[in-house]
Formats: sequence, C-alpha cells, structure tokens
Amino acid sequence: MTTPANTPGANPDPGPLGPSGREVGGTVRRNVSVTVAARIGYMITRIIIPPFVLARIGLEVYGIWTTLFILVSYMGVSTMGISGVYIKYIAEFNARREYDRINSLLSTGLAITLPLCSLLFAAFWLGWPYFSPFLHLPPAHQADAREAMLIVVGIFLLSISLNAFGDTLTGLQEIAITQRFWTISFLVEFVAIFVLVGMGRGIRGLAEAFLLRTIVNDGLAISWIWRRVPWLRISPRLCTRKSVGYIVHFGGIVQLQSILSNLLSSIEKVVALFTIGLAATGLFDIAKKWPMSLQTLPMAFFGAYMPAASHLDAHATEHDRQSSLRDFYLRGSRYANFCTAWFCALMFAIPGAILRVWLGPKEPDPALLATLFVLYLVWTQWHMLTGPGNSILRGMGRVADEFFYSIPNAILLLLFIPASRLLLGRWAPIGIGVAAACATIGASCILLARVQHVLGFSLVRFLREVILPSLVFYVVAFALKIPIDTAIAHVGRWSGMFVLLISGLFYTALSLLVLDRLVLDAEERRMARDLILRLRAAIRRGSGATASDAEVPA
Repeated sequence: MTTPANTPGANPDPGPLGPSGREVGGTVRRNVSVTVAARIGYMITRIIIPPFVLARIGLEVYGIWTTLFILVSYMGVSTMGISGVYIKYIAEFNARREYDRINSLLSTGLAITLPLCSLLFAAFWLGWPYFSPFLHLPPAHQADAREAMLIVVGIFLLSISLNAFGDTLTGLQEIAITQRFWTISFLVEFVAIFVLVGMGRGIRGLAEAFLLRTIVNDGLAISWIWRRVPWLRISPRLCTRKSVGYIVHFGGIVQLQSILSNLLSSIEKVVALFTIGLAATGLFDIAKKWPMSLQTLPMAFFGAYMPAASHLDAHATEHDRQSSLRDFYLRGSRYANFCTAWFCALMFAIPGAILRVWLGPKEPDPALLATLFVLYLVWTQWHMLTGPGNSILRGMGRVADEFFYSIPNAILLLLFIPASRLLLGRWAPIGIGVAAACATIGASCILLARVQHVLGFSLVRFLREVILPSLVFYVVAFALKIPIDTAIAHVGRWSGMFVLLISGLFYTALSLLVLDRLVLDAEERRMARDLILRLRAAIRRGSGATASDAEVPA
C-alpha cells in the first residue's frame, strides 16, 4: 500500500515527544475547555426539556420514550466497540504519521459496520410484532411507539457507522471541533422538541427531533473532515486483515465492556419495567436526569484523556510515559471530581427545593423522587471517580482491566436487587435504587484500586489530593441549605427559579473562593486565571473557530 502523494511519508521520524507532556497537555486543556463549555449547554437543555415534555405527554408516555432508548442502547451496543478502536489506533498512527494505516482502519470499520447495522435494522423492523408485547405498551400508544422506535433505531444505527468520522477527529485530538458540531446539533434538537411536541406530535415529535440532531452532527463532521484532511481515503480496496484484527481484538473487548456497561447503567429501569411498570421506569428517568446531565462536565476530561494517553503510549520514552500518565491521572481525577462535587453538593443539600421548582405542580411522588434523586447523586459522585483512570487504561490498550468494574458491579447487582425484594417484601423503586447505587459504589472502589496499582499511584495521595479537597463544596452547600429551603418554601415556582439561580451563583462564588484560598496550589491558580481570560476572550469573539482550531496535526 502506498502513501497518498500529498502527504508526508508514512513513517518519518517524528522526533521525540519532547516536551512530551507539555505538548499533549496543551491540546488536552484546549479540548477540555471547549468540551466543558459545550456540555454546560447540553446539561442546561436536558434539564429544561423534561418538565415541558411531561406536561404534554404525561409520565406513562414519557416512560415509553425512556424504554425505547433502553432498547436502542442494547441494539447499538453491538457495534460500539469499534469507536474505541478508531480513537485509540488513529491517535497512535497519527503520532507516527502512518496515514495509510488510518485509511485502512476506517475503510475496514465502515465495511463491517454498515452491513451489520443494516441487518440489525431489518431484524428490528421484522421482529417488532414479536417483542413489542414484552414492553407492555398501552394499546392507545402502540402506533406512535412503533413509528418513534423505527425512526430512532434507524438513525441511531446509521450514526454508529458514520461516527467513524467524528471518532477520527477525536483520535486526531481535534475534540474542540467535534464539540462545536455537537453543540449545534443538540441546540437544533432542543428547538425542534419544543416545536414538534408543542404541536402535539408526542413521542413522534421527540423521535423526529432526535433525527434532526443526528443528521446535523454527522453531516457537519463528515463535511469538515473531507474538506480539511488531505490524506483521508476511504475505499473497500484499503480493507486489510490487520485492521480486522484490531477491531476484533481491541474492539471485541471494548464491545463486551459496552454490553455490560449498557446493562449496568439501565438495570434499575429494566427491573422496574418488568416488576412495577412503565410509570416506575419514567420515575427513574426523571430522578436520574439531573445527575446524568451533570456527568457531561467531568466526562469532558475523560474524552480528551484516551487519545492523549494513546499518543504518549506510542511516542514517549518509558520514563516520560509513566510520569506523564500519573500526572494525567492525578489532575484528571482531581479536576473531574471538583466538577462533579460542584454540582452534586448543592443538589445533595436541597433536592426537594430543586425538584419542586423544576417539575412544578406535576411533580410525581415528591418524597420518593427526592430520595431517588439523592441516590443518583451519590452514584454519580463515585462513578465519575473511575473515569480518568478508565480512559488512560483504554489509551494504554489495557481494556481488559475494565472488567474490574463491570464484573464486580454485575455480581453485586445480582446479590443486592433480589435482597431488596426480600427485605421490603415487594418490588419497590427505593429498594431497586439503593441496590443499584450500592453496587456501583462497590465496583467503583475496586476499579480505583486496580488503576492505582497499574499506574503505581498512592491511595493516600489520592485521598489527600482528590477526595478531601472536593468536600469543600459539600461544606459550603450545607451551610446554605436552610436559607435556600426556607426561601423556596415561601415563593411560587417562577420566583423559586430566580431564588435557585441566585443561590447557585452565590454558592459557586463562595465555593470557588474557598477552593482558591485553601485548596489550589500556585500553578493551579495561574491555570484557572488563564482559563478565565481565555473564556472572556472567546465570549468576545463569539463561537467561531480560530485558525489554530482548523489545523489537523500532522
């Protein structure tokens, strides 16, 4: 196979990574900054949507929509492993300027996923009459549910194949570009939901909005990469056995991990669906909405760490690699935990006030919902601690180590969920929720221990520099609990929104002040001030890409 004429040779000596960590670290910081901004926007839109939708379609129909996405996630997981293959190996090949191998990998991946996803869609279409009865859909909503599911499944499976282009950008560490496209797409979906559901299209409108979002996101990524990456070639003739080996070996392990991850992340909804009903599934989804949305911020760090770790693993000396990876792990865990605690702490302190203002008079079962809400916050705080280490292990090619999370989690769920039924004497949302949260916390601790063993990282240092500093947010949140609860209890819903907004701003300012004075070191203070200056400059410029953002690393 030859290298395209308009690219450098396939294997020139790229020189030492040199400033190893500095160069990659600068890219990581830029990617994380843009990703954080995008995910704040996403989080806000995801929080605004449920009250509007619930008021127009009700909890039972909302439960149908939630159930549809559970099914979609299980279908889509059949090809998810290939995404990790793209990101890891494209990052490695790009570090060595082996562009012919990138083209081969992409061509092989598309040759596998496009036919496979087509078969999955055909199987779903033909099999709907056979498995739809197991969903216990109300007769009045079966036609709408079928149409919505066909739309969502079709576009979701197509997107899994076309995500190869977005994954290529991620592997090239052009994550900032992908986040801009993603932001445009979810804003289009946000507007479409309000228009279509407001017109009375129900879950069909939700599905159509999802269709628009996916078309915009994938279309922008494909258009950009074909125009800006001169060495990109896609052809069946470029498919190779070696690329199939990458997909089967690395992708196969990631695939199994993805199957387990999807099962574990939705197990409480699945159990609730078959033991309690659609309304309970919807209740879990509502309780999970805020905690799941806030996860998007710390996950901004994780997405940037996998390609960075792959780059280092392929391109640095042993000493530089170990030192840089440990530094990545510490800082990633520390800052991701700060982000998680920043949101979780205030929500943990005032769950009733937040839910009362958010859902208004249509809030279903306030006491139970608040309890599930708190459980998901605890779940989120612990689960997010595993993200940086997990991303670094994937970047190093150690995907099998992820079983240190999924297998213990599955075992604990098999023990705890039936135990909750025995203890309570019935299937109940609170029992299922507590069992799932305990299983997640236990599995998170096991994976944390494994990551720190592999990286040679001290548990004492982790507790001192990652866990303890984040408690600042909880101390500040509970100091404000009584004033906020009292104020919310004496005002209406719209006034309550204003109270929560002002309280959140005050809580943020006070937390950051305490963090700056008591926790951050001199270098972190300098980085924080630089970030603020860059954000101010970005706001002035608007959202347009800079010249440096348009460059593809060679």
